[in-house]
Amino acid sequence: MSLARDAAVVALAACAVSFPSWAADDLIAAAQRDDATVALAAIEDGVDVNSKSPDGTTALHWAVYHDNLALVERLIAAGADVRVANEFGSTPLAEAATIGNPGVLEALLDAGAKVDAPGADGQTALMVVARSSNIAAAEALIANGADVNARELWRQQTALMWAAAQSEPAMVDLLVAHGAEVDARSAVNDWPRQVTGEPRRMYRPFGGLTPLLFAAREGCVECARSLLAAGANVNLADPKGVTPLFLAIDNFHFDTAKLLIEAGANPNKWDWWGRTPLYSAVDVNTMPHGGRADRRSTDTTTSTEIIEQLLEAGAWPNVQLKLLPPYRHIGDDRGCDTMLVTGTTPLLRAAKTFDTAAIELLLEHDANVDLPNDGGITPVMAAAGVGSVECDPRGYGPGIPHYMAPETEQRSIAALKLLLDAGAKIDARTLSGRAGARSPGRTALFGAAFWGWSDVVGYLVERGAKIDGAERGGLTPVDGG
Repeated sequence: MSLARDAAVVALAACAVSFPSWAADDLIAAAQRDDATVALAAIEDGVDVNSKSPDGTTALHWAVYHDNLALVERLIAAGADVRVANEFGSTPLAEAATIGNPGVLEALLDAGAKVDAPGADGQTALMVVARSSNIAAAEALIANGADVNARELWRQQTALMWAAAQSEPAMVDLLVAHGAEVDARSAVNDWPRQVTGEPRRMYRPFGGLTPLLFAAREGCVECARSLLAAGANVNLADPKGVTPLFLAIDNFHFDTAKLLIEAGANPNKWDWWGRTPLYSAVDVNTMPHGGRADRRSTDTTTSTEIIEQLLEAGAWPNVQLKLLPPYRHIGDDRGCDTMLVTGTTPLLRAAKTFDTAAIELLLEHDANVDLPNDGGITPVMAAAGVGSVECDPRGYGPGIPHYMAPETEQRSIAALKLLLDAGAKIDARTLSGRAGARSPGRTALFGAAFWGWSDVVGYLVERGAKIDGAERGGLTPVDGG
């Protein structure tokens, strides 16, 4: 009898070695390290497949995370909760959307996962997938009833906005084909003030972007083409009046800008500051360079071509800025471009950086050659250096300010010749000391003398500039500007 009992004990011990008893923690740990052998054995041992780690994550979360379809299906068959959310608000379906395996998505949806279950920030699985080129995953979600117009909580953005912002034209096409709103707008940020206690100016985004504005900002030509074909409003601007055309130009996306012009975008629609697409095209044509390597546009279309296309499309060359425009770069541009204030025209902006290509085009389309800014600075004055400062424009070379660059004077003379030949007044005077004019009553000759541009001074005198005209303080160009 004792021998039989001893034999049974030995047999049970052998079974315990061959078939260990698994705990729920073992299942979660195995799934976390993608150890399917141990995980499947634990499931067969009857452990609780819905047990959670301290942060609420389950084995199903981890199986989806590792894209292990076989383990996902086995956990579901064993009763795993497909709708469970961890402490971070993530569900297995949300993880599946990030991984993008249509098979895993289908398995979860067939088992009862809610296709539009939002995360803690309101994002749905379709929004996550929409940022990628995974059309099959998006189709699986849409086929199971995903709302293509659902909005996340933080910025009220839709899946179509995400697709356009990530330059995914095929995804844009799919969403549009299933009823995505092409003119939906993200949340508008109503900031009570734009300054801090310092009180230095700071930038806070206004929001209110549409899918087409996102596509224009990113330069996704095909996204924009699809949205326009679906009826998107080509002129629908953000809350500050920035249109898709302006946004494309301002981000050096000239191929997209060309498409928008051809689609009938209004070339004269100005924003809150009075900037038009033409002003932006002229501005970026000779954009000051920063201290880092420049990121040049890779588009086939150039900014000069955009200037020409805008003028041919009826852009008015004499629109003036209404306010001091935003900084292009809040660090490097602080204190620079002091003359680009109320009243600045595209021609004045072009003259400031001796942009002869833009000047020629603007003059050909009836730009007012003497229209000044708020301080009375005219294009001729700007081309002679009036209103410029040491840091503007930057980038003639490492440590070389514009007024010391060897080619500066010849570029100034080339710009002055175009303007004077077009009838510009050589002795026009500044009206005040604002907008970089330094003092009322200064002429173009004062600017050239101030910078020590002897060749420019000689050219202006040769063209008839008065050398003895005094400004309000009594100084003349001979005094050094």
